[in-house]
Amino acid sequence: MLLVAVAVGASVLSALGRLLPGVVGGTLLAVVGALGAALSQRGQQLIDQDTRRGQETRRALLTDGRGRLHRVRDMTDPLLVGVHPAAPEGDAGSEGARVPPFVRRDRSGDIEEALRTYPFVLVVGESTSGKTRAAFEAVRAVLPDAAFIAPDPTRAGALAAAEAALRRERDAVVWLDDIERYLGAGGLTPYLLHLHTSARDGHRTVVVGTIRVQERARYTDVQGLGPDAGDAAGRRTARDVLALAHEIRLDRRWHETELARARRMEGDRRLAQAVVQADRFGVAEYLAAGPQLFMVWQDAWAPEGTHVRGAALVAAAVEARRAGWLRPLPIGLLRELHEEQLTRHGGLALRPESWEEALAWATTPWYATSSLLLVHASQPDGYHVFDYLPDTLDEDARNAPIAADTWSRLITAADPQICEDIGWSALLHTRRTAARDAFQKALDSGVLTGAIGLALLLGEELRTEEASRILRAALRQAPVDADPETTFALRRALSWWHGGSGHAEESLALTAALLAEARLRYGDDHQETINITLDVARWTDHTGKPAEALALARAALERSVRLFGPASLTTLSCRFEVAGATASNGSAEATRLWSQLAVDGDRMLGAHHPFTVDALWNQAHAVFHGGDTRQGLRLLCTVIDGRTALYGSDHPRTFACRLQLTGWTGECGRYDEALSLLLDLVQDITRALGPHHVLTLAGRHQQAMWTSCSGRVDQARTAFATLLDECERHLGTAHELAEDCRARLTRPDRPIWRYREPSW
Repeated sequence: MLLVAVAVGASVLSALGRLLPGVVGGTLLAVVGALGAALSQRGQQLIDQDTRRGQETRRALLTDGRGRLHRVRDMTDPLLVGVHPAAPEGDAGSEGARVPPFVRRDRSGDIEEALRTYPFVLVVGESTSGKTRAAFEAVRAVLPDAAFIAPDPTRAGALAAAEAALRRERDAVVWLDDIERYLGAGGLTPYLLHLHTSARDGHRTVVVGTIRVQERARYTDVQGLGPDAGDAAGRRTARDVLALAHEIRLDRRWHETELARARRMEGDRRLAQAVVQADRFGVAEYLAAGPQLFMVWQDAWAPEGTHVRGAALVAAAVEARRAGWLRPLPIGLLRELHEEQLTRHGGLALRPESWEEALAWATTPWYATSSLLLVHASQPDGYHVFDYLPDTLDEDARNAPIAADTWSRLITAADPQICEDIGWSALLHTRRTAARDAFQKALDSGVLTGAIGLALLLGEELRTEEASRILRAALRQAPVDADPETTFALRRALSWWHGGSGHAEESLALTAALLAEARLRYGDDHQETINITLDVARWTDHTGKPAEALALARAALERSVRLFGPASLTTLSCRFEVAGATASNGSAEATRLWSQLAVDGDRMLGAHHPFTVDALWNQAHAVFHGGDTRQGLRLLCTVIDGRTALYGSDHPRTFACRLQLTGWTGECGRYDEALSLLLDLVQDITRALGPHHVLTLAGRHQQAMWTSCSGRVDQARTAFATLLDECERHLGTAHELAEDCRARLTRPDRPIWRYREPSW
């Protein structure tokens, strides 16, 4: 339009210029020529820009044969949106032959209503529970005229291309099947989600995502860190994105009402067979042949089989997926990883088939449904695994550990963004060395949020000052135009670990500033705002204002119950802060609050969920200091079991709890029993954390103290003298352990004191 206007305008003014006197006309023609050239150049730039935008759309978004976005009503093939295929019925080339007719689910109405009401809807369910099909059919029913925008998760600029496409559409659906592929470093953030869903003069956008329950659990509370780890820990940005969604859960096993609808769907043999098997499998699970494919893979390992290399190939892809590699796996890396799998199972003695035969077998559809490995549509040399397989192994992850060499090979081959994902997966599998290597590579390569993972590892080792230094360095490295979500996450992590170092006043100031930003960005009723309010309450309590902290926590609790209900994790976290502030106010009511939190955590989240274990830990403290030492010790033993299940027996949090048990035992006057417990404990801590770790030295301090209390004063004095030298060299002369050792050399009858690891 600009070029046309320039051409018409130039013609008119040129004609006018020829009618004017020579100098005036010549000047006008010169001005018109210059202006026309400039505007023509701008018009050509706009055309080129539009061409580039169209090319990027075709590369990054799902389009039709002419490079245009689909309308929802034109999306007739569910396979295009991620629905698992089923065995063909009748003519395999007919429309819909690869999927059976849709059976309306009990929650279909809820999904449809959510699409009418909320800007971001997330359907959660197990692999092959039918979540993608249910979400897709709901979109077709509610938003048939909307543009269907499906970004390619393997393309870095896909989300930006989606946002640009939204500006040109009146109504649109942004389709994020397996939304975990769009999260993590460089992925979806609350700010970008806000851009996607903001109202635009009568235009409406709905973001629709699906996620498997196993993946959802990874973001609910990464590494199960609970309130004591702070909301800065973990994949906070990804978790905050999911927190913005209206979630709808879909069961894998179908309800009787759903089965009744399926029985009424006459004419499709596949549905009829699936209903018959419904007592063993979910209907969608059976249709996608998930259990059958899993058995095909497992049976291929048989020595008399002919596909052991193919089985190793699939095992390599499964293990990489479980380790956090969510993108298609490059063929070269897959080939390298599968050799290790083959070696573990017997190597050449199994007489494996050729590489070509193995790849053909692994990518061949079975039962006319899916193949074990799938070639990615936009990345022909990349493969991803049928997600039913890793999910099935993850159900019993302790019996299917990921090999150490797999972690190292993946970290070496991964780009920085994938490295961060691997780091969080390594934490989930309690592989701290792999997590450290992955986070460090991500940070060294410019993924600043890798510093959050490194800080978490250091903080768990009670090296909170180092954690704070790493986060400050990352903030200094952040460019001026850094994603505000990245700097926000780094600042929040810094406020947590800096406070854990004993700087509560400074952390309170940092968190108060974050809260002010959250209120401006999200409003008072947003989940993020409430969570940061809890941090403010925590540091307010630690700066000696428990009454003010309790008022903040109670206000947050009231808001959370109103917005999210009594069973949400946010509401439970609010109750956690209320109990903590109540204890700081000196009220005996705290014991009842902790007890009820532990019971509710067990009921809603499970006995070994970190929230439950942390609530139980606080209950144990309250009970012990209330005078019931027997019950306090019993509760602490339960906490040790919980931390061992969560983090492993060699984790610092587990050791710290065992050290508390010996301390409480000694304080009860059972000195010989405490010394017996310490004999094994100090050896375990020394082996796992080293001879100079603060917990190792604290264990030796207890040994000397209980030795003195049991009457062997000279032996204890020698132990304190030796320990003093080591504490001064490795912890500093001002450390409280060094100070107590020094004092006991001159006053052996000094009152009992023992090191207590920082808890905030």
